[in-house]
Order: sequence, then structure tokens, then C-alpha cells
Amino acid sequence: MAAPGAGVTVVVPVRGLPAGKSRLAAVLQPAQRNQLVRAMLGDVVRVLRSAPAVARVIVLSRDAAAAQEAERLEVDFLQEPPGAPGLNRALAFAQTQLAESEALLLVPADLPLITRTDVETLLAASPAPPGMVVAPSRDGGTNGLLLRPPAVITPAFGADSAARHIAAAEEAGAAVVRVEDARWALDIDSPEDLALAASLDVGQEKETVWYLRSPELTAAIRTGSGGSKLHPRV
Repeated sequence: MAAPGAGVTVVVPVRGLPAGKSRLAAVLQPAQRNQLVRAMLGDVVRVLRSAPAVARVIVLSRDAAAAQEAERLEVDFLQEPPGAPGLNRALAFAQTQLAESEALLLVPADLPLITRTDVETLLAASPAPPGMVVAPSRDGGTNGLLLRPPAVITPAFGADSAARHIAAAEEAGAAVVRVEDARWALDIDSPEDLALAASLDVGQEKETVWYLRSPELTAAIRTGSGGSKLHPRV
């Protein structure tokens, strides 16, 4: 384990194992959603671990199944404390536990298409402390948040959170860099997201894409996305 202050610590919050991703319940059964969450988490963790500047990857969750996945993936696990419900409270708790880190990168577990290059690009964009890098989602949320130092702002994930994070950093006197990237922007929340992720040419093996293209899920995705055919490259 890296010494305090050495390198970037990454926290990957995991919500809902078993049977997370409730917005996909109309097209995927609970077991399928569980498998998808595990596949996405595995893809995200493996990419993060491959980046040289990342010293430590931590799965943050209240769920025992997520702790088992962290052990399987050979990364650390941080248990959310009781009485701190909600993503942002859990992340604020992680900030207090990891305050001695050089920098803290918050990455949701549903970004399976990000690559090592994407992670390195985001980290390289970091300004000198106090500073922040934000990678927005397609709908204005936040899919990557680099905080240097870890407590430079309080996380406020949710709808339109990219703008809130930028405003909070500016109010704190921190430099802000915004990273616009198609892979950082694509989180998997809706049936349309499933179809898009399955159709993309990612140029490398991804457990999530392999699973989405499996016979088990192909029909469900086609039905849930209205039969649309999406073939962009990222």
C-alpha cells in the first residue's frame, strides 16, 4: 500500500449490490443487473489500477457483496458508516478517511468504457493545488472528479452536479479544469445507454461490452432501446 501522500487515491462508490441499477429493471432481471454491475466495476477497477499515477483504488459501499467484489479485484474496501445514507455523505466520509492523500479521484462504477489513456489524460490535466478536474456526464452530471487536496470541495453528485462542483471550486479559490471526453461522459443508467455501449467500437476487450453483446442480453437491449441501431466510435 502506498504511503500517505504518495500518488492519487481513487474511490469507486458502488450502490446496490445485489440488484442495483433499478432504472434498468424494465429490461433486465435482477441477476442480469447484478452481473452487469460486477462487469462494469471490474472494467473500471482494472483500468484505474493500470494507470501509473494511481497509488491506491478503494471500493466504497455499504454492501457486503461489494466488499466481496473488492477482494476479488484485489483492491481495498471502505465500509460506509451507518447513519450516513446517500452517495454524497458516503463520499464526504471517504474524504475524511483519506485526507492525507496527495489527491482524491472519485469515479462511479458505471463507466466501463474508460481507458488507461482517459484516466492518464484526466490526471495530467490537474492544476496545482488547490485545484479540481471535472469530467461531466452527457446530462450535466459528474463522472470523474479529481480533488487536490482531497477536501478542496465537498462532493455534490446528482443532476447538474458538474456545474455545482465547478461553482464550489471557484468559490473555494481553486483552479478548475473541465475534461470533455465521450468515454468519461457515458455512464450506464438507461436502456438506451445499454444499446449505445453494446454498439461502440472500444478497440479493446471489455467485460461489460462482451456481456452486453451476449445472446442473453441482446434481445432485451434491442427491445428496451426501441430497436435503435447506434454505431458511433469513441
